[in-house]
Amino acid sequence: MLEINPPNVMLKDLGSLNGTYVNDQKHGGRPNHVNPEDAQCSEPIPLRDGDRVKAGVYEFTLKIEAPVLCVDCGKDIPPEKRKTAEFVGGSYLCQECRDKEEKKKRAQEAGKDVLVDRLLPGDIGLSMEQRRRAEHDPAGVIEEVVNGFLATGGKEKIPELKGYYIQKKLGQGGFGAVYAAIRVDDEKLVALKTMLQTRKPDKKQALMFDREMKISHQLRHPNIIHCEKASQWDQIHFVEMEYMAGGSLWDLLERNGKLAFDEAAPLMIQVLEGLAYAHTATLTIDLKTGRKEVNGVVHRDLKPANILLSGRSGRWSAKISDFGLAKAFTEAGMTKGSITGAAGGFCGSPPYMAPEHIVNYRYVKPSTDVFEVAATFYHMLTGKPVWEPKRGQDIYKLILEGQAVPIRRHERNIPRKVAKIIDNALSRNPAERYEDAGAMLKALKSAL
Repeated sequence: MLEINPPNVMLKDLGSLNGTYVNDQKHGGRPNHVNPEDAQCSEPIPLRDGDRVKAGVYEFTLKIEAPVLCVDCGKDIPPEKRKTAEFVGGSYLCQECRDKEEKKKRAQEAGKDVLVDRLLPGDIGLSMEQRRRAEHDPAGVIEEVVNGFLATGGKEKIPELKGYYIQKKLGQGGFGAVYAAIRVDDEKLVALKTMLQTRKPDKKQALMFDREMKISHQLRHPNIIHCEKASQWDQIHFVEMEYMAGGSLWDLLERNGKLAFDEAAPLMIQVLEGLAYAHTATLTIDLKTGRKEVNGVVHRDLKPANILLSGRSGRWSAKISDFGLAKAFTEAGMTKGSITGAAGGFCGSPPYMAPEHIVNYRYVKPSTDVFEVAATFYHMLTGKPVWEPKRGQDIYKLILEGQAVPIRRHERNIPRKVAKIIDNALSRNPAERYEDAGAMLKALKSAL
């Protein structure tokens, strides 16, 4: 498996008999007595320009042509300076920015109080050490920065943090933390989703992310979390969303393991109602050529953590959150975007991913959402994810080659008609699934 996210390229051997060779060094491979489905995959191997890769009788030389930009100032780094500019996780930091960081560090060591200055809005100034940690723990770095600002600024300074009183942390994800906060203007309780930008995108990519934000703002449905507005504090992006006191479906499954069918059925209907609306909604997007109307948007990351709840047991109200924002954040180059990397899963959530999501994730269609919402229901009803690798087995190999276990093998109490709908939605071939959430919703309502 090759994951190409210019200028980063990663390779994994998925358990071949003879292994894969990179510059004549062997990676992966399995003994003759081990079946292909039981083989272990190699660790992710970063590839560089000029590497020679050989698998079986096939051999190729990799050539990577992509601009290399400083992660801090965004300036282009010429080829002759790239080696010395290598930084964290495949990113680059130019010499000028390194000198600035070193000057700041020397000032701190000399006892000057630069902490307050760098925590003022508009100038977070992440340290080199924080940048390194941000590649793998953005939520931790955000919490450190926010808490540092509040501690140095005092409570009266809190409204300067883009107009919110931070109450408590609700959770965290691949890009940052989610906080409960009071909006200063009207003292309304809201949720703030934060995303830490560790890399500077070019202007075109930044506009792409801005466009995705505007699309999320236009989605208005009782079963979709409304994104009220977005703002930015230097490299931390804030997205204000409505607050849901019941937490997420993931939180509920963590407590209960699974839900009884009678409790789960209304949630399934509500989620599909919201998703069906999104798949057909008329939205306006801004292009260089002017404004354009488009029909429908695909979520691309449906999972229990993105289904938020209010109410109480037996009377839950469900809403879908995070319509494409995480994906847009990655694709705009604002952070490390990697499936195979250590942090993993930025382009989707493996236990719920449709097979085509790995090989074609930029162009997924509503039928991919159908698979992933069905995988979410599967987990809710059985307490087990669709993709559950054996010990030592690579989950991406399972997604690419495996078959979903029919749902009634795990839970016999699910009505046969409903089980058939979920099993159909989990077909490997997108053409054999429901074409969109509206078709699946119609079938489920009929079965119920």
